[in-house]
Amino acid sequence: MRAREWTVAAAFGDPTEYDVPDLPTWRVERGDDGDLAFAAADRDEPFIAAARPVRVRR
Repeated sequence: MRAREWTVAAAFGDPTEYDVPDLPTWRVERGDDGDLAFAAADRDEPFIAAARPVRVRR
């Protein structure tokens, strides 16, 4: 839901003018065996990880 709010607010200027917080800065990590993890730039622990991610088509 936050992504939709940010997109709509960005279409009309700076999202912070509409009390929508800035997007977080993420760090993407990939393991040697294909593992994938997303972590906040200011934290060590990932907030979501996948052991064997599968490529899908939308």
